[in-house]
Amino acid sequence: MSCALRVALLATVCILAGCSGIRTDVRSEAPPGYQADAASKTASIDWSKAQTVGIGMDEYDFVPASINLDAGKPYRLHIKNDGGKSHTFSSEPFFKSIAVRRLKTQDGTVEAPFIQELVVAQGQVADMDFVALKPGDYPLVCNEPLHEIFGMTGTIHVR
Repeated sequence: MSCALRVALLATVCILAGCSGIRTDVRSEAPPGYQADAASKTASIDWSKAQTVGIGMDEYDFVPASINLDAGKPYRLHIKNDGGKSHTFSSEPFFKSIAVRRLKTQDGTVEAPFIQELVVAQGQVADMDFVALKPGDYPLVCNEPLHEIFGMTGTIHVR
């Protein structure tokens, strides 16, 4: 079997098996367009008043598919993967419009992170404490191969 054929076969198997690679992108420094002063914007918030909003992921849905938030209020987004595969919580425009205080996953806790994409493994959860700063409608997608095509999309509404 030729090398090119092996590479094509491996790529096809990965797509069909839902291979995701390591795409969680959480940074400690603000990428261009992010809220560089996020830590100062979350420091004076009374986090005991944070409202918990849950969203589930499975094949091939976000449940609920639409989340409604109010700008300026503290939230804890509880993301749970009930599916049989890894899924991503991907909304870079939304991540650019919020100030994140903390992200807690099975891998530990990160203070004041800048999130570009969040992978949640099968059966795992992620909790993100944040304040929405800019009103708008933000697209939500799962970037696992073919998941968006199969309808794993949603919207985050910030009023």
